[in-house]
Amino acid sequence: MKAKVTILFFATILTQLFMACCDCPDTNEIQYKFEYATAYNLDNSGEFPVVSESPILKNAYGIRLQIGLRQVSVQDRKHFSLFNQAYAVCCICGPDTIISPRDTITSLTVTTTARFDNGHAEGSDVTDMFKVLKYNKYIDVDSVVANPAFYHKRTETTFLEMYLLTPPDQPEQHIFQVDIALSNNTHLYATTKPIKLK
Repeated sequence: MKAKVTILFFATILTQLFMACCDCPDTNEIQYKFEYATAYNLDNSGEFPVVSESPILKNAYGIRLQIGLRQVSVQDRKHFSLFNQAYAVCCICGPDTIISPRDTITSLTVTTTARFDNGHAEGSDVTDMFKVLKYNKYIDVDSVVANPAFYHKRTETTFLEMYLLTPPDQPEQHIFQVDIALSNNTHLYATTKPIKLK
């Protein structure tokens, strides 16, 4: 009888030890929502782009878009184990935390409030005139927005810098409006301050 109890005890310990070895910690899931957007005029004529309200060369203009994020939920799954999970070294475990948006950005549109050129009157969509610099290469705004990795951040804000690669044909004052459409059918709007492009 004593031998059976001893065998049963050691069998339980070995089972728990085996389970502890492959018992990864649960992942915390953090979800956030897009809270606001702010647009700043960007001067790219120097060594580094800077926010500016002074006249900017039209071939060095950009928009710095700040998107505010707010955490809306944290799901922390905890479970009980007789053994410290620090000893779970023989398994490949996933990340401790997953950060994801509650909604996604479906489109981003830049509109001019002044005449831009012969093909773009006041109120025209000029998104295609802007590009985003990624890994030393200019890419379309849409391709960046379609990749959620750009706004999967641990910070409360994320930034997107768009550079005007096709400048307006005449130097004059401009205001640009940015419309960010979200998957929950809401929009975030941001408008730059008036800026003279020379």
